This record gives sequence, structure tokens and C-alpha cells, in this order.
Amino acid sequence: MAGNSDVSTEKCGPTESLGVMKLNDHKAGMQGLDTAKINQIIEEASKGSQFYQHKQKNQERINAKIANLKASCAKLTEEQKKLGRFKMDNLAGKLELMRDLSRTIVHVDMDAFYAAVEIRDCPELKTKPMAVGSSAMLTTSNYHARRFGVRAAMPGFIAKKLCPELVIVPTNFPKYTEVSRQVQKVFADYDPEFSAASLDEAYLDITDFLVARKDAGAEMTAAEAVEEMRAKILESTQLTASAGIAPNGMLAKVCSDKNKPNGQFVLENTREAVMEFIKDLPIRKISGIGNVTEQLLGALGVSTCRDLWDKRELLYLLFSESSYDYFLRVALGIGSFGGDGSERERKSVSCETTFRSTSDHEELCDIIRQLSADLARDLERLGLTGRSVTLKYKTDKFDVKTRITQLMSHTRDGAVIAKAAQSLLPVGLHLRLLGVRMSQLTSPAETGNNNAGRKQRTLDELLLAVECPARKKRKLDAQVSNSLTEADLTRGAPLLFTCPVCHSWRTSDGEVALNSHVDECLNQQVLYPEQQSTTSAGCSSSQSKLDRYVIRRAK
Repeated sequence: MAGNSDVSTEKCGPTESLGVMKLNDHKAGMQGLDTAKINQIIEEASKGSQFYQHKQKNQERINAKIANLKASCAKLTEEQKKLGRFKMDNLAGKLELMRDLSRTIVHVDMDAFYAAVEIRDCPELKTKPMAVGSSAMLTTSNYHARRFGVRAAMPGFIAKKLCPELVIVPTNFPKYTEVSRQVQKVFADYDPEFSAASLDEAYLDITDFLVARKDAGAEMTAAEAVEEMRAKILESTQLTASAGIAPNGMLAKVCSDKNKPNGQFVLENTREAVMEFIKDLPIRKISGIGNVTEQLLGALGVSTCRDLWDKRELLYLLFSESSYDYFLRVALGIGSFGGDGSERERKSVSCETTFRSTSDHEELCDIIRQLSADLARDLERLGLTGRSVTLKYKTDKFDVKTRITQLMSHTRDGAVIAKAAQSLLPVGLHLRLLGVRMSQLTSPAETGNNNAGRKQRTLDELLLAVECPARKKRKLDAQVSNSLTEADLTRGAPLLFTCPVCHSWRTSDGEVALNSHVDECLNQQVLYPEQQSTTSAGCSSSQSKLDRYVIRRAK
């Protein structure tokens, strides 16, 4: 059995018990480290802390899920496995018909972005191990620090144990946002509809750009175009970027990590090249497969993408439809998106950031205003408006909660989004992360609201934009919902809440029941991919700290 296939719920040794805390050495700059020693230091430095207790509880839940998964697997008959393989083979045939090798997708990732910006502005940091963040949590580290095992999403006090000489610089998101805009101006020259995954990374489809160059008699290869793009970024910001070029976004993201820092990698647009590239790739290299999913799949003997294919019947029988579909796409190198999310309808757009733990209400409201402004810019760039506002927050005890409200009409006005999100902010809690998400998306043309993004609003409009608690419901009939007046909402018609996470659970029991379900849904036992969303504004890819998969609840 390969990889972590020996994961069990039995008591483990000091370094084996880490589970969700162990070092992820698949990240750029983390290869060839003494992981056993690093994990031991992490374990010893964490014991007794709230961080450790939180991770320990998470690991206990994961171990219980693994035990249930193994028990279910043991009960499978050969006949069931044969049927499962037959079903997956049929699905693979259908997916092969969908394989698109005609596009050239690029994933660009700035190298240690926040750290690089600080080093650029303070050159004496260049030769020192340094990280950006605080003793509570780091957002990134430079490559010198990574040689000690210091990484993003690691508490600073643990990082100091790994590297006593580590210099920790406070975050400066306004500065990073400004630099990110400079980078995105370069992206727009190659793909005006690029998809920003965060401040420091983006997906671009440069197919049309290459065709236009050829038609203009100035033909260039994809590699040449990306080399030129990276040179422009360096000239504009004095920062380096790495890139991956592939037939789809999933593969392009993996490729961008191949020659970091300041490099690029091209994967040929042929099925043979894709299958050769994907077969021995560790599953943890795939975006969307995090530590929890890695442990669950490891319990079935899956550690590489080829294992996903070899164990496909187990995936079909033990996981949800959306999960086994996703795993099969990974195994075939097809991926679930083309770089801009076009293959799946975008369900939400969000942004989040971590910060030093605080209970200062004004400071938290300021953060929400900043996040909402960046979210509004993303919605405008994507040509979308939304009606459901979700506030996500993490306490100093690492508990993640969400609260939801619905607006009277679709909007992408940052002030309205901020007002709605601030109304959901708990009072008196020490928080370390905030996120704002907009869902129930549509375009202004669909709602007939072409002024959804306007900045100037009347006082009456502003007061009506955020519903009072008695109105935080919506009808299932979208046409009726979009035309509801205030009078309609006060008549007490039969209205329902819909969960914005799973999009399937509904209740008429009110807002409290909805919020309770959402908290449960985020930590539920069913393994399914998170709905496609775009993250921005102070959020690195490592800050999405909920794995995109959780185990399915036993029926």
C-alpha cells in the first residue's frame, strides 16, 4: 500500500500523531528537508497551545472518518467492486469526449509574494530567513526560511522554534494589493478576462492572444509569450513570477510549481504528454486535494494520480458523485475547470484575510470594508452581481463559523456588501480571520439591474438594501424572488432558506436553523468538492484553510 495508506486510528508515535499539522513538503522550496525532525519540533512547540488542541480535535474527527471509511470498504463485495469499475469506465469514456486540448492555459504565481514585496522594499532582508505575518500566524515565507520548514499558515511561534533567526514582518495588505494591481495590468495585455485566484496568482487563457499575434505576422510560441509576460512583471514591480503552461487550469497550476522560483514549465497539448505527466504525480500536488483528503485517500492506498485510476471502483462506491467525478478527472488529467471556471458555473466570489487576533469592533469593521471593496471590484470585473452575503470568521480558538444574510436585490456595491457583512459580525469575540462571500450570482442583464455596481445610492436605497431579520428569506421561484417588493416580504408568504454551501438543504425554520446547518455543512462527513469560487483580497492560496473535501455522512 503506497503513501499514507497505513493511516489508522490507533495511537501513533510523536511525529505520526501530527496528521493535519505535519509538514507539507510538496510546496516549492520545501523538498529534501528532514521532515521527521521538523515534525517533531512542530509537535513539541505546539503542545498545550490552543492551536495544538484545535488540530488535535480535528485529527480525532479525521481518524474516526478514516475508521468508518475502512469499515465500509471492508464490507464491499467483489460484485460491487466490479459494478463500480464498470460505472467508472463508462464515465471515463464520457470524460474523454470532453477532453479539450485546443486551449493554452497559463497559471502565473508570484514567488513568495508578500515576502518578496517586503524584501524589495527592505533589501537587508534578502539574505535572511524571513516571513510575513505575526506570532499567531504566517501568511508566507521566503525561500531561505522554507529550508527550515517555515511555511505559510504556520503559527509564528512554531516557526521561531524551527528557525530562531527568523525575521517576522507585519502584513501590509494595502501595499500588496497595489502591487497586485500592477501585476494584473500585465495579465490583461494577454487575457483581458484573466481569472485572479488571489492577490499573487491568476489563470490566463492566451489562446486568442497567440492567434492574434500569428494573424498580425508576429507569431510567437506560448513559452515565448509567457517569458515576455514574466519579464514585464519584473520590469513593472521588480518581483519575479513563475508560470505553468498546459491544456487546462488544473495542470497549469501544477506546472507553475515545477521550476520555482522565477521559472516556467510547458506541458505539451497532447493526451500522451498529459497522461505521462500525471501518472506519478502525488495527489497533494493537485489544487483542491488538501491534508484531510490526502489522509482519507491514503487510507485506501491512494497517494498518486495513477492510484486514483487504479482504485477507481472504491472511489465510486465510497464517495459522493461530485467527489468521484472530480477524482476521475484528476486521474485523466482533464481537471474540473479550464482556468477561468468556465466548465462549471461559478457559485460564489469571495475574499478573506488573516490577521493578529483582535476583538476591536471598529478594526474588524474596517477589515470588512476593505474586503467588501475588493470583492466589489472582482464582481465588477467578472460582470456579476450577487444577493446573498456570507461572513466567515475564525476565532482565536480556531473555530470557523459563518453567518448569512440576503439583500433585497442583486448588487455589487461595496458599501452595501460591507453594511450587510458588518451586520453579521459577532460582538466580543477575539477573531483572527474574516472573509466575505457573495453568492446567488447573476449578471445585471439577467436581473434587469444595469446599475447594480453604481457607487452613488439614495439614503432610502441604502436602508432598504439590507433586510431586517424578518426578511432574510427567499422564495424558491427565482422570478418571483427577483420581483418581490417590501410589501410582499411583510405579508408572511411561505419562504425558505437555502444553504449557500451545499445548495441543496432548505428549511423554513428561520435564520438560526440555517446558520446552524451551514456550520455543520462546513465540517460535515460527506466528501464533496467545494463549489467553485474566486478568492481575492489579502488571501493567498494557502489561506483557504478548509479542505475542499470532507467525508460523507453514513446513510
